[in-house]
Amino acid sequence: MPPRATPAAAVPLPHVSRETLEGLPPVLRAVVRALGLWRAQEWLRDHGGVNVVIRKTFGAGLDLTASELVRIRWTLAPHMDADGRVWLPKADKLLIHARDAQIRRERAGSSINKLARNYRLSSRQIVNICREEAPGAQSDPQLDLFA
Repeated sequence: MPPRATPAAAVPLPHVSRETLEGLPPVLRAVVRALGLWRAQEWLRDHGGVNVVIRKTFGAGLDLTASELVRIRWTLAPHMDADGRVWLPKADKLLIHARDAQIRRERAGSSINKLARNYRLSSRQIVNICREEAPGAQSDPQLDLFA
């Protein structure tokens, strides 16, 4: 099977780190690859959680620019049915994924209690988030709840 061609050379995909993409469900990963992290969050707040038809021709109905439409059709192609319909996840999954990655990054320089207060979560939730192995990282087997 020949490799899939990239979208039109004039419409490159935005840069998104591998760390951001890993661990996301396939459809969500495709949307983030096509639009970038922040634009994907914004777009999914309005269009996530339902079946959406992604038309081949430009239209204002989905609040996408012409280049975004080309990219979204290309990245979502494996997930669409014959009519161009795809179920889009809600934005909350993407927000939680980004928040958890940020908590893991901040863990080295901050206490669990401080992180819990900053993110309005329980200290147990912070421990569980930090215990989950981040893609490509080694998890700490013993996190101190009172660090």
